[in-house]
Amino acid sequence: MNKIDSVKVFLKEKSYKVIIGRNLLKREKNKIFSSINKAKKIFIITDFVIKKLHLKSFLKFIPKKFIIETIVIKTGEKTKQLKTVEQILNFLLKKKISRTDAIFALGGGVIGDISGFVASTVLRGVRLIHFPTTLLAQVDSSVGGKTGVNTIHGKNLVGTFYQPKLVVCDIDFLSTLPKREILSGYAEVIKYGILADRKFFFWLKTKFGSFGKKINDPNILQEVVKKSVFIKASLVAKDEKDVKNKRALLNLGHTYAHALEKCCKYSRNLLHGEAVSIGICMASRLSQILCFLPTYEVEEIEKLFVVLGLPTNLYFLKNFKVKTDDIMKNMMYDKKVLNGKLNFILCKEIGKTFVCNKVDLNSIKESIN
Repeated sequence: MNKIDSVKVFLKEKSYKVIIGRNLLKREKNKIFSSINKAKKIFIITDFVIKKLHLKSFLKFIPKKFIIETIVIKTGEKTKQLKTVEQILNFLLKKKISRTDAIFALGGGVIGDISGFVASTVLRGVRLIHFPTTLLAQVDSSVGGKTGVNTIHGKNLVGTFYQPKLVVCDIDFLSTLPKREILSGYAEVIKYGILADRKFFFWLKTKFGSFGKKINDPNILQEVVKKSVFIKASLVAKDEKDVKNKRALLNLGHTYAHALEKCCKYSRNLLHGEAVSIGICMASRLSQILCFLPTYEVEEIEKLFVVLGLPTNLYFLKNFKVKTDDIMKNMMYDKKVLNGKLNFILCKEIGKTFVCNKVDLNSIKESIN
């Protein structure tokens, strides 16, 4: 039996653990349910894809003493809207949810974001446990307490900060992911190496030399989840609510990525990780244009994405005819706009990043094209 890893997110009275390993629903059952003592009802929020793949086995691990209610929503980014949240809230209130009950978020990033938002607002807060089922959700969105929904103005512009009681990253969930979804998650993994850990970036590079056949290797997946969560947890602990320019580093590439997703109308033609991959490459080129990042390091970054088969430029979106002006317009609705100025996460070198709000428009346009 393989080991179980644990990473603690240190936030004083809101601290919690992220447990990482295989067969966790069985092996860590006591730990999971001790975190929601006094609960009588468990509300599972999931989508139709996860219902088909995992819900039946997931229900078996919940002790029979609990009353279980399941809410199944449509799959995909387009579901992440206030209308969906309202429907879920009405269901919870109709079923008389209490503050001692718990919400289980079973799914990818969309399910986690919606579930977190719902948990933070119903009765002004009920307990939440994340069971992320995608690589992207395990390494990123399930950790740190950001919740949110999209609006016509942009992505994640309405939301809350709300920490879960526990995050259960069961590597076995990832065995059912399509290759494209796995690769989308690796975009966020690479991000961590670029923003904070040079050694991790080049470890990934050595692994990816023959990695095409190993992207689903459970041991490698557990290692990259553990390392990614550790980096994110350390930044969240220093700046939970994103006000000290510490946690902001996690947004590397995301100013571009969110604008691109809006250009593509949040369709499945551009997954979040694919948008992040393009966004990071654009941010790297911007860092080069502004004379912060050497050309050879930009090439190292782009090569790693290319080796994995991830997109690095707008050619990937040629069928959408995405225009630079549309990207620029969408950027101005980004959460990171302060006093009318865009905040970019730029690179000094692989492993060292910083926040910069003094970027001229011509340089931004050049980085996109």
